Amino acid sequence: MSAHRRSAVYHRVSTLDQNPALARSELRTAAKRLGYRIVLDVEETGSGAQNDRPGFQRVLAAARRGELDALLVFKLDRAGRSALDLLANIRELVEVHGVRFLVTSQGLDLKPGGDAISRLLMTVLAAVAEFERDLIRDRTRLGLAAARRRGVRLGRRPSPGPLPAAVLERRAAGRSWTQLAAEFGCSIGKARRLAAATAPRGSASARRIR
Repeated sequence: MSAHRRSAVYHRVSTLDQNPALARSELRTAAKRLGYRIVLDVEETGSGAQNDRPGFQRVLAAARRGELDALLVFKLDRAGRSALDLLANIRELVEVHGVRFLVTSQGLDLKPGGDAISRLLMTVLAAVAEFERDLIRDRTRLGLAAARRRGVRLGRRPSPGPLPAAVLERRAAGRSWTQLAAEFGCSIGKARRLAAATAPRGSASARRIR
């Protein structure tokens, strides 16, 4: 094994970790055993679901600069906040930047170039991520349906549009309906309706609306 190969070790300490020193020791021992020199050693604390993980972002940044040959993590869930996030991170590391991804406590080893085991693991992860994506879609759809039943207005509020008096004033000054629609960012029909709602019946302004 060549000792010049560069690795990062990353460990996120969760509230469930009883002894983070054990993970730290195992990661460093595994890197040495596999012939990797540790150039980035990151340990951070926080929930994967609630933490933006600046430490893991440092690992990704190093991979993007071509400074890593491998990343070692203690558990698979340390590399992502969800199955979707995990799959995206592993694909970027392994497939885009050619970084070997190892999970020391679970015996997982995903290699650039994709041997048979690596391809199988990526296929399983992709299936789990797709399942999670479907669950998110279903929850979103059910939430929107429940909101509609409660009478909640969804989406952006409609634009109030131009003031009728302003449309009528410019029409009276000789603007065409096409010009008014372009000026106010509305349809010609809407411009006509706004002007008609303001002009007194039988007035010269009302006749100009036509």
